[in-house]
Amino acid sequence: MYEKICEIILNYVEEPDGGLTPDTRFVDDLNMSSLDIMTMIGDVEDEYDIEIETADLRSIYTIRNFVDYLAEKV
Repeated sequence: MYEKICEIILNYVEEPDGGLTPDTRFVDDLNMSSLDIMTMIGDVEDEYDIEIETADLRSIYTIRNFVDYLAEKV
């Protein structure tokens, strides 16, 4: 799942010099805008046929947070 999430993320940003890691932060490290994040989340919802609650997004700020969250939903 981690690899697929990274693949989706890289559709919206250039890979940082150190690559993506579980601790990579969407805003601080990747400079993703809220529109980028929402569009990326839509892609993930389509990929895994789930719906991510808007309220849950407050706890998702790193790739690790996102993968852990998805592991519980899928």
